[in-house]
Amino acid sequence: MSACVFPERAYLGCNEVLAVLAGAPGARLGELGSLPLGELGHELVALRYFIANGNTWLKHFSWEGPLTRISGDAVGGILALRERVANVAAAGPDILAELSITELAARLEPESGRTEAGLQVLVSLHRSESGRAAMRERLRREAPALEGSRARIRDLAYLATYELNRLPATTVEASDLRWVIVADKGEMGVRAVREALAFGAMPVVLFSATDDASALQVRLAESAGGFTIGLEGNFRETYANPVQIASKIHAAYGARFGEDAALELRRSALYPGYGPLAENTAAIRHFRREGIVFVGPAQDSVERAGDKRKFRALAEAIDERSVTPGIVIDETDADAITHAIHAAHAAGRFSLPGRVKAANGGGGRGQVIVHETETIATAVRTVLAQIASNGWDPGVMFEQNVPETVHLEVQIVRDRYGNARHFGMRDCTEQRASQKIQEEAPPALLRHDKALSDRCCAIAIEIAHAVGYVGACTVELMYKDGHVYLLEMNTRIQVEHPVTEEAHRIRTRDGLVPLDLVQLQLAVAAGKPIDFVQESIVPTHVARELRINAEAWRPSLKDPRDGKRGMFIPNAGIFDVLEIPEGEAVLARLHEAGVVGIDELRVRFDVGFEVGDTLVNKDPTFGKLIVAVKASAGHEDDRYELLRLACLEVLRQTRIEGRQLMPTGEVIEGSTFETNLSAHVQILETEMIRSHGKTTAPGRHVNWVIEMLRAPLTDALA
Repeated sequence: MSACVFPERAYLGCNEVLAVLAGAPGARLGELGSLPLGELGHELVALRYFIANGNTWLKHFSWEGPLTRISGDAVGGILALRERVANVAAAGPDILAELSITELAARLEPESGRTEAGLQVLVSLHRSESGRAAMRERLRREAPALEGSRARIRDLAYLATYELNRLPATTVEASDLRWVIVADKGEMGVRAVREALAFGAMPVVLFSATDDASALQVRLAESAGGFTIGLEGNFRETYANPVQIASKIHAAYGARFGEDAALELRRSALYPGYGPLAENTAAIRHFRREGIVFVGPAQDSVERAGDKRKFRALAEAIDERSVTPGIVIDETDADAITHAIHAAHAAGRFSLPGRVKAANGGGGRGQVIVHETETIATAVRTVLAQIASNGWDPGVMFEQNVPETVHLEVQIVRDRYGNARHFGMRDCTEQRASQKIQEEAPPALLRHDKALSDRCCAIAIEIAHAVGYVGACTVELMYKDGHVYLLEMNTRIQVEHPVTEEAHRIRTRDGLVPLDLVQLQLAVAAGKPIDFVQESIVPTHVARELRINAEAWRPSLKDPRDGKRGMFIPNAGIFDVLEIPEGEAVLARLHEAGVVGIDELRVRFDVGFEVGDTLVNKDPTFGKLIVAVKASAGHEDDRYELLRLACLEVLRQTRIEGRQLMPTGEVIEGSTFETNLSAHVQILETEMIRSHGKTTAPGRHVNWVIEMLRAPLTDALA
């Protein structure tokens, strides 16, 4: 029996494909529920799988009985289709080279590709891998011209040419994105609502009926003419629950659109932001099966890139110098994992300290540092417990620590046609307990090492191509003494993406326009191609992002993540004052203080709340303050120091005040709603950041901030 073609880690059964081709009512390809073009899309892809697998299926599988129950002549119809495919295959030469994308689509539209002309195209594409690749390249080149009423051509050509052993990208029908279903909350949820409106779509906001019924994103959506969908239960039962979300979406669309619900859903896309759905392969798979377009990669891309084990193997294949010493462990049993780590350490595969890491963790979670072999077993059990509690896919690895590294990352966006663009690098070294607190773009560290920056960006692009990524992603890496070590790919938009936006512009015929990565995400989900070349992405500013958290520094408390004293604790509260200065006011104050050399100063505050709103979520980050500086001619060498001074002045003019709440929601009388604004000032006033901006800071690494914050307590105990 010859091997059949299926998508990676997915299955399209013989009987469901034949049911689609036989025209069974409601039949569709279950694993590919979110295909564009409705019945036409399902029939076209089903025909491709039939051409690839039909002979094997019809010879070796039991298919006649299920097909007979559909209609009396269904079996004869399928046998006739097999005969027609065989005749076309034997008839003559391939005709792909002479076809334009428009001509290809014209042959596929009638009868879902089952005309003689359509079968000739699909059979030629099936038997010629180079022909498929050439047609995909033709589509990549011609796609930008296929706008408006011609966008349907892109869908037809894409469905005819993508590789069947991978899942197709989820995109809306004919680039007609009318509804954006916002599945994140807080500042990213609010931004997604505004970006949907800017894109020309209406927002549909998912919200927790318990916590967020009056949240800002809900108010904005309703005031703009969108609608909202309430979810029941706690956080994991609402924002992290794809089953409830899909069920509620179908019910809401049915109630609102009636017979047009399926059509409007094909014109909708679910935007996960960087919430709990964003890198959840089970959620992505469920939405696809439910016919809901997901703004982001298919689950097979997440599995190839988001799994740290697979990412490590991929990075090592591209550049074997780019990974740290370590091992991948394909076990789920704690004792087996512990034994594997001990054996590899004894064999000299790596040295301690090192990290036990969940293959699908993130945000500093799912990893434990091991200093002695005696603590390996405990670390393994801790990581396995975190995998279970977070619902991550299983998988563990162990990597040697490369001490005192700088944390860098590359921002990528790739469309379904294979256009990938990088937007430079970010420096995210200012962290505490593996959580980022400040980010910078472009990295001052690499301002005199363009070759290394270019190499990192090129590797990141190569990885995105290798995994077939579609959407926005980030490749993270460590830097130490001129060397880089690839860490992972984050298969989502990241919290710190605005710092990249503020540092770059896109050159167009009409001049430089702002970079908007969320708009790019929506465009890709609409099936649009990236319409600018890499050389059009221009770094114009240096920018710094400050994560504004509702939290209090408690030097006497022990942080469970590393066991040392000194940690931030989140607090809830009501916002009474939210005042952020304008860039011109900050620049005027700097001029008064004698600071010269700034040509342009921008201040941006991404926030999910307004005065009077209540912060109840456990993630303390409620806003991001981004400051960008463009240096005047002759002051380019001072641009990072000018940025530091600008950030300090912005912080001095910022007022965020409120009243702290009990977990019950009651106001704590006389208690101040605390934020980390003062901690940001403390960081920026250090000699470390001064040195970093002017030359290099040799002691700067991912733990320097927490060490600095803990220093007074350490000195007092000495």
